Amino acid sequence: MAQGFGLVTGIAALAAGAVATGWELERRLVAQRFKRRRELPGEAFFTLRAPGPEVVTSDGVRLHVEVDPPPKSDAGVTVVLVHGYVLSLHCWHFQRKHFRGTRKVVLYDQRSHGRSGRSKARFCRIDQLAKDLKRVLDATTEPDEPVILVGHSMGGMTIQAFARQYPKLIGTKVVGAALLATSSGDLKDHSIIPGVSGEVFPMLAQPVLSAANRVPALVERSRRVSTDVSFVVTRRMSFGSDVPAEYVHFMSEMVAATPMEVVGDFYPTFAEFDGSRAMPILGRIEMAVIGGASDSIVPVEHTQAIIDQLPGADALIVPESGHMGIIEHHQAYDEVLDHLVERVERHL
Repeated sequence: MAQGFGLVTGIAALAAGAVATGWELERRLVAQRFKRRRELPGEAFFTLRAPGPEVVTSDGVRLHVEVDPPPKSDAGVTVVLVHGYVLSLHCWHFQRKHFRGTRKVVLYDQRSHGRSGRSKARFCRIDQLAKDLKRVLDATTEPDEPVILVGHSMGGMTIQAFARQYPKLIGTKVVGAALLATSSGDLKDHSIIPGVSGEVFPMLAQPVLSAANRVPALVERSRRVSTDVSFVVTRRMSFGSDVPAEYVHFMSEMVAATPMEVVGDFYPTFAEFDGSRAMPILGRIEMAVIGGASDSIVPVEHTQAIIDQLPGADALIVPESGHMGIIEHHQAYDEVLDHLVERVERHL
């Protein structure tokens, strides 16, 4: 959810010397380890592409949409993948590859992310993202075409807001959903910086972002120049285990592609978000909830809170998994999604 802010503030903290000694040692150890380590066969990240319809939101933002077609017209449910903060549709690389050729898959870049158009700051709110999702569904699916919504982090919050705004579509159009590494609220006092308390973190976050937005060119150059530091920060904040270096670089590229102004535009919406009213609505359909035991962005307690509110859901807490479990432990995530699809399709 907050990888972008975490990278910026993490690098700033390092520069200020707050945690520089320990992380500089880690940076050197990581660099040495990956020099010695034999790399796994490379994944062709950023290469999965497909055409899609042009979608324009209610306030005029163009959304980049891609659709992987089904192998045949009666291929079952359509899977719609909704990504999180400072990422893009490419974060679904493994899930897209997993479902490709077996199900119709719809992916899109959220407003101001990836190849979608830039949004005015006042519309960078989760409620607006839910309206955008409705536009995507209208443009990519038939009225009677059943869909499963799968959301990671901010994408999971988007699905919760969608359920609250369009409750009549839950159980009719939307027949299943998965909430991955996300929260139903109470994020305003959560800190993602080591040594900074949850009460202090919100007071620091907005001033840092405001200052960064006053000198965006300088900040963007710093983000790209501080390669080693960014690698360590990304690795720490995204993953909970010793992942291949290419996973970290993949994440770093996605985060670095998000302008600092966009990081600041979206940040306030997380403190405001409350998805609790969506839970009884989502409880009417087949659900899956997955989180990482080592998630430092959206702690596992938030996943457990959702599980408690959706007692009928398939639930999984993945050990040694950080916020980006859809990459780090993609096989485990894919297995749960497979089971969700099977359960839904039994009732179609």
